[in-house]
Amino acid sequence: MMIDLHLHSTCSDGSDSPSELVEIALNSNRNIKAIALTDHDSIYGLEDFLRRGEEEPIICIPGIEISIKYEPEKEIKDVHVVGLNIDHESRELINTLKKHLKGRIEQKKRICSRLREEFGFTITFNEIRNLAGNNSIGKPHIVEILIKNNPQEARKYTQNELFQMISIGGKAHVFREFELNLREATELIASAGGITILAHPGIYEVKNRKKFILECMKCGIKGLEVEYTYAKNRPYYNTSKSERVQEFFHNYYRGLAEKYDLIKSGGSDYHGRKKQINIGDAHVPDIYLKNIL
Repeated sequence: MMIDLHLHSTCSDGSDSPSELVEIALNSNRNIKAIALTDHDSIYGLEDFLRRGEEEPIICIPGIEISIKYEPEKEIKDVHVVGLNIDHESRELINTLKKHLKGRIEQKKRICSRLREEFGFTITFNEIRNLAGNNSIGKPHIVEILIKNNPQEARKYTQNELFQMISIGGKAHVFREFELNLREATELIASAGGITILAHPGIYEVKNRKKFILECMKCGIKGLEVEYTYAKNRPYYNTSKSERVQEFFHNYYRGLAEKYDLIKSGGSDYHGRKKQINIGDAHVPDIYLKNIL
């Protein structure tokens, strides 16, 4: 049996509702035993997700994926932390995420202004807000509107290049006024009874991967996302490295997890029809559950 502990819903930047994720996993013919909803900086979908899971023969785990503040001295750049088995009714978690959401919204407003005023793209924050609805606004929403409104200009870039333009180091990036650093994020997840997992560790550009993991451990990381869909995700998708990194990173981070007694996790980073990824594509073994539940 398999599990998938990294899924996104319409409550962040996925295309399926929280309850639909349960249905899709059950109907995948992959014998999936457990799934986790890990929306970006959001827990709004967890109640529906858990309620639907109670009605079906599948384990539904409450989670979140938190974007971490840029800390160049620790090589922390666009790092994400997954929190698994969290108490989504934790007041500290809820109150902190409200501040986090406000910072995210203000950042996206300013990015839209820069794209429009400095680079000549046709884009407004209201369009991004309408696309996202009441859900957490993310970079995929901005990229989607950029491509839709600026077809001629957008052809000059790959989708990954558009993402990089509005990411840290990109020419249209804006830092958030409120954002948790790595230690603060791991402490917040721990305060809500959750397990802190370093998401997709192979995508980060660091000088020494082993040293980076040790630094993350000092900040409270308890586990690694060992299995992940590197071949189908940025920055390796559609590159010559895609198939090679898939096997390499799985073996490498499995070895580090075992060496340093870290909890093993994994997931597809499923976003629905927005990516060529299916629930279960990371082939995560269900034996990992014993250290997560």
